[in-house]
Amino acid sequence: MYDPDRGYPKVVPYLLYRDPPAAAEWLSTVLGTREVLRVTGADATVPHIELALGNHIIMLGQAGGRFGTVHTITLVFVDNVDSACERVVTAGGAVTMAPQDWPWGLRQALLTDREGQRWLISHYLRDIAPTEWGAKRTDQVVG
Repeated sequence: MYDPDRGYPKVVPYLLYRDPPAAAEWLSTVLGTREVLRVTGADATVPHIELALGNHIIMLGQAGGRFGTVHTITLVFVDNVDSACERVVTAGGAVTMAPQDWPWGLRQALLTDREGQRWLISHYLRDIAPTEWGAKRTDQVVG
């Protein structure tokens, strides 16, 4: 599903909102995006939504969640997450979240650059059905 070699975008904006469903509705109305994936928590909150616009993806997340108080993150696919983490410190940045494998089939780490921008570097590992990690497909994803 998240495989860049099969058409998933290599760079994806990840926008954080207090109310991701309301933001998704607004973006659909204003920009013509369509929802392709939604994660609903046990408490009925929606911490993650993915929208498509043509061949592009926009991710929406819960502000104040695992990414902290920032409003945007950029997801970028790299060849090797661990190597990028080794390079970030010598380049003046920091590893904010250590590399780990996630249930959605990606290895990811969160980096912070010298000016405080957050970068969710990712490497595709394997396809995992969204229902296995608490998500529901609402439309076809790019790729």
